[in-house]
Amino acid sequence: MTNLLAAMWTSETAHMSIGVHPDGEHGASVSLFSLSMAGIASRTAGLAVAQCALAQMNSPLWSESTGRLLTLSSGLPAALVAGTLVSPPDESLEELGITADFEGVFQARLTIPCPTGEHIAVADLTSAAVRNSEAYTSILEGIGQTMSFSEPVETPEPAPRPTSRIRDLF
Repeated sequence: MTNLLAAMWTSETAHMSIGVHPDGEHGASVSLFSLSMAGIASRTAGLAVAQCALAQMNSPLWSESTGRLLTLSSGLPAALVAGTLVSPPDESLEELGITADFEGVFQARLTIPCPTGEHIAVADLTSAAVRNSEAYTSILEGIGQTMSFSEPVETPEPAPRPTSRIRDLF
């Protein structure tokens, strides 16, 4: 797991967080949220997110997926793709110490074009708790509805420090 997180951190990933959630009779489920940036070839925002969604849905890494185009509250177009990733062969799972009743891995991915037109923001929510896929998809869509872009504000020059009034008394 450490190698996976280190690889993500050195890529174009800007943020990662790991969540542990109560999961009824299953004890707890673990999820990974990441936010990354990717360059795009298209200068049309809607076309860029649609191309990303189609590429993901047609990837051989997915055993099943659904996708839809959205318009976020910010007015930006977005694509939301959710589905189950192809499970590795049982032999590979056994080498990792994972039992054969492995459900698979669910992932929801939201792509949003950056206003500059040169990149897209990619938000991923991934979990082995496939049974919670609808909830995870709703969570990611909700996160997307709150996302916005702004130019960083330059730090203003610090104001000169006022002199101490104590000196005036002496």
